[in-house]
Amino acid sequence: MVRCPNCGQKTDGDYCRWCGYPVLLGRGRRGAEARKAREAEVRAKRGAEEVERKAKKEAERLAKEQAKKARVRKGAEEVERKAKKEAKEVRKAREAEVRAKRGAEEVERKAKEEAERLAKEQAREEAEEAEARAKRGAEEAERKAKEEAELLAKEQAREGKEAEEARKAREAEVREKREAEEAERKAREEAERLAKEQARKEAEEARKEWEAEEVERKAREEAELLAKEQPREEKEAEEARKEAEVREKREAEEILQAVEEIYEGNFELVVPAPVGFEQVRQFAERLGQVENLKIAWVGGSVEEGAIIGISVQKPLALIQIINEMPMVEKVDKKGEKIIVTLKAAT
Repeated sequence: MVRCPNCGQKTDGDYCRWCGYPVLLGRGRRGAEARKAREAEVRAKRGAEEVERKAKKEAERLAKEQAKKARVRKGAEEVERKAKKEAKEVRKAREAEVRAKRGAEEVERKAKEEAERLAKEQAREEAEEAEARAKRGAEEAERKAKEEAELLAKEQAREGKEAEEARKAREAEVREKREAEEAERKAREEAERLAKEQARKEAEEARKEWEAEEVERKAREEAELLAKEQPREEKEAEEARKEAEVREKREAEEILQAVEEIYEGNFELVVPAPVGFEQVRQFAERLGQVENLKIAWVGGSVEEGAIIGISVQKPLALIQIINEMPMVEKVDKKGEKIIVTLKAAT
């Protein structure tokens, strides 16, 4: 029994019982030469397989790196350039593989000249098949990398177009919003002007009525004096006259104050701390019941207290309306904000 030069198992006969490799048990010098030739053939075959394995592994690594780099590139031209460059490297690797295979085939050819025809034919077929597989793998990797680069370029172009359309839409929305705010501001200013003008006219008419009543009152007093009425009646008339003067003066002041307190648009009502949440909620509910007034939002902070955003849709004597609410203690105006102090909870 001898050891098979291909699989290493002990066998007998002309062919290995384990792997079918031709053993050719010759004796003497020709047998030794045949064994040496087979051993050289085995070494050449193993060297060719090792070269083929390394070349295939290198081609797969380059193909994977190519695909990975192609996916992370931002520009289509850069991706294509990288893909071409790496494809060139793959081609170089294939050429190196071919050169290595040619060298291995040359060694194998010299060894196979001393071996059997069947072993030489089998080795050649295996080498050609391995080369074809490596070539197909490299070509497939190059094709996939190119498809990935084209897909990435299309995706980036589509995203760029969508971003540009979104930017134009936002700019148009901002312009429309500014135009709407400007129109609203002008309309609010015009409404305030008209409301104040109307209030001034009403105050002027009230003043004229008061003057007419004052003239009439003085004439009546003179007539009463001429009629020499009793002192008690004169005193009562004098008191009534003074009360009427005070009432008319107060009404005129209220009209003038109402003119100054006409509001329309968006405002913030600040309820200073400390204040309970329930008080703020009740106050907001009462505000929501006012005609042509809407609650936009309710917020606040630890420093300022509760803040209520309101929208006055038509001119209103806002401060007067708030002052008349039973839970309100006083109302002050600070710049653009209206400070509302609520009564202490009982």
